[in-house]
Amino acid sequence: MPDLLVEIGCEELPAAHCRIAEDALPGLFAAELERVGIPVERVGIHVAPRRLAIIALDLPERREAERREVRGPRADAPERARAGFARKHKTDVAALMERDGFVWAISEEAPAAAADLLPAVIASSVAALQLPRTMRWPGGRFSRPIRWLVAKLDGEVVAAEVAGVRASGESRGPRPGREAVPIGSAATYLDDLRAHGVLVDAAERRTAIIAGLDAAGGWTDPMGKLEEVVYLVERPRVLAGEFAAGYLDLAERIPVTAMQSHQRYFPVRGAGGELQPRFLVVTNGGDDDVVRRGNEEVLVGRLDDARFAYSRDQEHGLAAMVAELGRVSFLEGGGSLAEKTARLGPLIERLCDRNELGGDVRAAALRAAELSKADLVSRLVGEFSALQGYAGSVYAAAAGEPEDVCAAIAEHHKPEEAGGELPANAAGAAVAVADKGDTLRVAFAAGLEPTGSRDPYGLRRAAAGLAAIALDRGWHVDLPELAGDRAVGFVLDRLEPVLLAEGVTIEELRAARGSGEAEPVVVARRARDLHAFAGPRRDAVRDAYGRCARIAGETAAGPVDEALLTDPAERALAAALATDGPATLAAAADLAPVVERFFEDVLVMSDDEAVRRNRLVLVANVRDRLRRLGDLAQLPG
Repeated sequence: MPDLLVEIGCEELPAAHCRIAEDALPGLFAAELERVGIPVERVGIHVAPRRLAIIALDLPERREAERREVRGPRADAPERARAGFARKHKTDVAALMERDGFVWAISEEAPAAAADLLPAVIASSVAALQLPRTMRWPGGRFSRPIRWLVAKLDGEVVAAEVAGVRASGESRGPRPGREAVPIGSAATYLDDLRAHGVLVDAAERRTAIIAGLDAAGGWTDPMGKLEEVVYLVERPRVLAGEFAAGYLDLAERIPVTAMQSHQRYFPVRGAGGELQPRFLVVTNGGDDDVVRRGNEEVLVGRLDDARFAYSRDQEHGLAAMVAELGRVSFLEGGGSLAEKTARLGPLIERLCDRNELGGDVRAAALRAAELSKADLVSRLVGEFSALQGYAGSVYAAAAGEPEDVCAAIAEHHKPEEAGGELPANAAGAAVAVADKGDTLRVAFAAGLEPTGSRDPYGLRRAAAGLAAIALDRGWHVDLPELAGDRAVGFVLDRLEPVLLAEGVTIEELRAARGSGEAEPVVVARRARDLHAFAGPRRDAVRDAYGRCARIAGETAAGPVDEALLTDPAERALAAALATDGPATLAAAADLAPVVERFFEDVLVMSDDEAVRRNRLVLVANVRDRLRRLGDLAQLPG
């Protein structure tokens, strides 16, 4: 059975686009192969900055004749739903059939050679790849202009075309020559390019880069740039550069940020941990001396910019920066940065009250909130945005602010990414929660919530950070009050990766969210409790809840008339609910046999309307009490 190789050669792709393609392209190719009737077990991918290579092994040589039927929306669905279904299956709305109350897409697939079907598969898969900020050029649109295309089924070239570029059997070597590299097949692809110095496999590049850095010694990566660098080079080589030791007089994070944030250099530390006037850079080939000197000149320029900006900011002073916040807009409908910092105070006060935080934490958090955005108007942050928070803490320290206030300013941007480092300072955590909550409230009120993969205001990161801090600290956070009703579900969605990583199932999380709670720490605790209580006793609670929910229907909970409770089983159930329980799953499990006996012994739908109504209210009370523990109907049967 033949193997398929497709290489899309283009101008240098951004590292972020490389990672998107690495995640998405295999699935897109597999789906397109399946759509045209070519089954495939696995589609692999290799990604380098100038090439995306798809490999699908053991494809059938032919597609056999096949009639395919796919069920779509209900027959009475809106026309838009029909049109979307037809578009998805590449047919006309008029060609859809109605049967059994549903719309069906039916296709008759004639026998065909795989080689004849692959050109459409290749073109459709590439066109389906969604990348931010694409480029247009005569003949196509992609992340960067496509320069060549390799498509081979075993040793034969597939007559494919993408963005006006026709497939051949030749790839391109590294810059500057970019000589033609004949490709034998999918099996020889990596070796064919490796022979010309190109490492297409990301894992192989990573290994080579780390080996080069280790050989140079002392390298550090405080901003986590290694993974990005892996996708910036395809012929990696590690060089060492130097700069004047005088630049180390700057606050340490400033030269480190100058090295890493724009240039992706790796700072070097000595045996005692002290920062050295050296750096390591991963290059993509070229003359070592020329490349080294060029990178040294670039870094010195950035360090000069940093020194100048830092000096001017110190002259300007923190108080003057705070005074400027009133002229800087926040988000649409969110006023100025001065107004944003003013909103943080009451949020911090309520957060401290709900969690009984000490007066020292409250005072530090309130003062830090007032100063937290001052560095956004500084020259240094204008040059190096990654220094937000840290620059403010340095300027606050220079202005004589207490250490805990400075620490809170430095940490209130954390975590900077999902799973990132959380604030270690309680005051910083309080400012971070208030800041992120305010951002979410303003953005959602203005209709700026993320759509698809787009999140220009970092709202997913803000929501994930808010939830992570709440869980880490065990803090009670009133999401509707803090972030607004519209953002509650958005924040609670961020619990999913955390809890699933712990082993909690998606059904248990949905059940916990179904309790109606809007505090991340409470929802997480209920999800964990449901997970820990899995077994026959939990199943009994689920069944009792489900039966009560079905029978009570829309009946509202309320007081029960004890005079109408004539059966011992219903009196026992009413007595079990006399307290405010069950407050725990264990107590609910003890209640389950009482509920079961009630349904066995009592006819809920009595002929006597008053009795029937009373019993339905009793059942509704059980339903609502159990619902406090979660929407137990979400649990698997």
